[in-house]
Amino acid sequence: MPKRKKVIFIQLPQLDNDLQADHENVPLAAATLQYAAEQAGEGAHYEFCRLPESEQDAGNQSLLDTLTRLAPDVLAGTLYLWNIERTLRLARLLHHRLPEIRIVLGGPEVAHAHPFLFKNTAADALVVGEGEIVFPALLRAFRTEKSVPYSTVALRTRNGYRWGNEPTPAVCLSHHLPPPGYGACRPDARGMAYLETSRGCPMRCTYCRYPHLRQSMSFLEPDDILSRVRALRRLGAKEIRFVDPSFNAHPHFGKIVQRLAHLNQSGALAFFAEINAERLTAEQADNLARAHFVDVEVGLQSRDPAVLKAIRRPTSLGKLESGIRLLTRRRIKVTLDVMYGLPLQDTGDVRRSVNWALKLPSTNVQCLQTLLLPGTELRDRRREWRMRALTHPPYSVTETDTMNPADFLAIEHLIARHPKLRSDIRTGAFTGTRLMLFKNQIKVTASDRGSEPVITSNRCAFLFPGSDLFACRKELERYIRTAMRREPDGLFQFVLCLDHEEPLDLLDGLIEVIRSQPRHLIDRYAPVALTGKIASRRVMIQLPRKNKFSKAWISEAENLLAEAFF
Repeated sequence: MPKRKKVIFIQLPQLDNDLQADHENVPLAAATLQYAAEQAGEGAHYEFCRLPESEQDAGNQSLLDTLTRLAPDVLAGTLYLWNIERTLRLARLLHHRLPEIRIVLGGPEVAHAHPFLFKNTAADALVVGEGEIVFPALLRAFRTEKSVPYSTVALRTRNGYRWGNEPTPAVCLSHHLPPPGYGACRPDARGMAYLETSRGCPMRCTYCRYPHLRQSMSFLEPDDILSRVRALRRLGAKEIRFVDPSFNAHPHFGKIVQRLAHLNQSGALAFFAEINAERLTAEQADNLARAHFVDVEVGLQSRDPAVLKAIRRPTSLGKLESGIRLLTRRRIKVTLDVMYGLPLQDTGDVRRSVNWALKLPSTNVQCLQTLLLPGTELRDRRREWRMRALTHPPYSVTETDTMNPADFLAIEHLIARHPKLRSDIRTGAFTGTRLMLFKNQIKVTASDRGSEPVITSNRCAFLFPGSDLFACRKELERYIRTAMRREPDGLFQFVLCLDHEEPLDLLDGLIEVIRSQPRHLIDRYAPVALTGKIASRRVMIQLPRKNKFSKAWISEAENLLAEAFF
């Protein structure tokens, strides 16, 4: 029997500077695609595996070395706005090392009119939308050297990508959804599990991908949903998050939550979901509380009817408020989303919407900048409202015909000042005896500064000890520049471990080196970008415990770094 070919699934994680939170990167797509391939008989020809857990936090070079060693025949990657640039970089480098590899990329970022994806030829196949039918067909095509005709698949040719012309068969959710104990569908080490009960969304919001990816909806039967919840509980689940875009769009929603309330009378499980509060009844809210739904997410977006009409989100504001209060009165926490930068929206509407939301009890308000995501109606119609946005992730809207850049900055100042809105991760202190540093720390001695940085993690703190760092500032600048160029996606802290006061001109040179490099993804998000500061790479000063530094020097150093870094 011929040796099976190897498929590796990869889903690069979202990067940020938060040292406290657990970073979720649940590979549900990988589990679903593997299950579909095995159901289609491709398991006889391919073995499937995920990138090892130990490599999830690795730097690009380390990831590249690992993948080269594993030598997969097929690499299947999931693209999100937070990982598309990094994944494409890695795929391009991997093709040079493994010329025969086939690379398949899918996920929310794949859209026909993407601003840069199709200019990059790293992928052998790009897939729009659901992959349960397409992925097994691609694997079969790779081993038989045949083509895939589906209109949701773009295959690389010598003249660029070519789309198929046949309609892709519909996915049957009950048939294609993996069982609860399958791969990433199992509860994780913390007891968190994820459950999909429907595909599609009843709304047609212009800023969202769902209307473009699926025109109709399909649902699991209530008995199937309850059976899956029981199975997840037996497997150790403590929390279950329903990943549907609108959980109560299910035609049997009332029956489902009633049965969940009966199943979870002990409260051993905690549930999370996103719902449309307008449609909620008092009886449904009672059952949500009895079932132990501890947090639900509700989209408000705006309280201006003209704005809501422009984004195709018809809303009865009275029913929405009534639904939210049904939840909060039952002590269910509500996460309420407000957007800014929408068509026809001005700062007055943003402030009114935020102030209204903040007055509601038991709510966590998120004020989010509008994104012109590839493949959305809003992006296609952006010229109607003279919307300007970043051409690369996160595709943030920076100006509209009703809001100028100063208005966007004012909204971000509002968010930063309000304790219930502020959600960004700022550096607590840049100078001090105790600093919040990344776990992965690399000591760079005088003899190391002339060598190539060895970077194994995507978040590193470089510690530079020395008695006269100002004298060797050019070496430091060169080392820092090399580290950033070697790992363009890494988050770095460059920590000067001083034993005496040094000229602050040292900091000016290091800041200039960091500013000279291309902006990292997290520097493009509004809280950072609108301030002109940098969050991805920061200079910090570690003082000795028994320090003789003057308060004036410490204050001046802190202010200088705080002006440059976020």
